[in-house]
Amino acid sequence: MNNTNKDFIRHPLPRTISEFIYSSLKEEIMSNELKANQRINDNEIAARYHVSRTPIREAVLRLATEGFVRIDSYRRAIIKELSFEELKEIMEVLGALDRLAISLAIDNITQKEIHWLEKITNKMEKYCSQKTAEKYMRLNEEYHQVLWKSVRNKFLMEIIKLVREKRERYSYARLSIYKNPLYLEKSMKHHHELMEAIKTRNKERLMELAVEHRNILLESGVYNEHIKDFIEAKVQSQDAQTIPAKRPDFMKRGII
Repeated sequence: MNNTNKDFIRHPLPRTISEFIYSSLKEEIMSNELKANQRINDNEIAARYHVSRTPIREAVLRLATEGFVRIDSYRRAIIKELSFEELKEIMEVLGALDRLAISLAIDNITQKEIHWLEKITNKMEKYCSQKTAEKYMRLNEEYHQVLWKSVRNKFLMEIIKLVREKRERYSYARLSIYKNPLYLEKSMKHHHELMEAIKTRNKERLMELAVEHRNILLESGVYNEHIKDFIEAKVQSQDAQTIPAKRPDFMKRGII
């Protein structure tokens, strides 16, 4: 399956104009194409997509409900700021969700899925270096996606998906830590421990490791200060900008 098809499956085409605008803006927020403190201008968005302001307002309100956007006292929609405190809370919640997910997954996981996890772990070992840190981080994401897939609980997966999307905005900060050799070594060691507990179906040990694994990123004072500095540097020069006008490729092709 090529990358285009994978992206299509992961991001199916929206069913309404409002849903399309919501999905498009959310993707740009998560990728940091839309920056913290950047203002969403209804008129520019309307001109970009050739739509009225009604579906834009619906999309923005949905983003505000999910915590990606804040509405200020002048009723302007502003991309929510990044903060170390929020990242820490996100990682704590993911750790708790992992505990629940793993407690459900370990009873359902198949040998095929365990074999798949082993293959990913071996690949991670191959890319466990500063030069290939981004590939390592993506493999780490794939590892957790396979593990969560075995949960067989759609509602829990929806909650995890939302929290992961909020964490996605911090990918640049996380990648800066993944390039730390000490962190990479500790992360890789943890994945081997996870793999051993999964193969022996040791639920108690797995739930302990789930929380420990998420906390590796934030447990060191050195890591904390590095992430804080990185996030602050990203936010400082991004005050009250507006969104540039552009149209996504698949709108140009007339798909919606």
